[in-house]
Amino acid sequence: MHYYIWNIGDYSSHASHLNVIEDCAYRRLLDRYYLSEEPIPLEVSVACRLIGMREYQTEVEIVLKEFFVQTESGWQNKRAEHEIAHFKGKINQASRAGKASAERRNNARSTPVQRTSNQPITNNQEPRTNKQDKTKKPFCIPDFITQDAWQGYFEMRKTGKGVFTERAASLIIKQLTQMHSEGQDVAKVLDQSTANGWKGVFPLKTQQGATNGKFNVHSAGRETLARSLVAAGMVRRDPWEIQDAVHVEVHQLLPGSADD
Repeated sequence: MHYYIWNIGDYSSHASHLNVIEDCAYRRLLDRYYLSEEPIPLEVSVACRLIGMREYQTEVEIVLKEFFVQTESGWQNKRAEHEIAHFKGKINQASRAGKASAERRNNARSTPVQRTSNQPITNNQEPRTNKQDKTKKPFCIPDFITQDAWQGYFEMRKTGKGVFTERAASLIIKQLTQMHSEGQDVAKVLDQSTANGWKGVFPLKTQQGATNGKFNVHSAGRETLARSLVAAGMVRRDPWEIQDAVHVEVHQLLPGSADD
């Protein structure tokens, strides 16, 4: 046995008079008894060695004589014997129940199914359906996305037009995963979309991939680039007007430029 019930009140009422060493010896003797499921050896020195109290043979002997009964098989404890017997009874009962269940399943599989003349031959009494074969996996968000950021974005999407389906959520998660691998703070990315009422998610203006004053539309996506420039305050025109550009010169789009 690796577990047994410890009744504090019962133990205290019988062992409260023990000193610290005797109490320790009693507890260790009980642990040894339950773990081995057999009586404590009759020789006190052997019992002391088994519980790691070689230098306290006097105290161990006092405990053995008070709480255990000396028999031919060793020092027995009535309460421990009762608990071990109860434990073994439950194990045997569970074993019998398991064997009976296995036997019923085997009998069910071996019993032939009588069919009518117009009934097709089948290995099952009922046809299997897609519901029986497929189990829908629950939708979950990755650990790198904070619950607060996702919940805020989710609530915003629900209030807008259209339905925020599980497929749509999966695509958003895929985009966020890519941004996360590129070093983006996805929580701030979600908060940015929530604050602006955007259905999509877009890189932060301080973490966008910009080099030499140019944005590569092929890597970021034209819609993504357009929304990102507006969010960054780098353009004052309608973002959809710049989606057809392949490379956008940032200095031409800044407020106060020649063509503004």
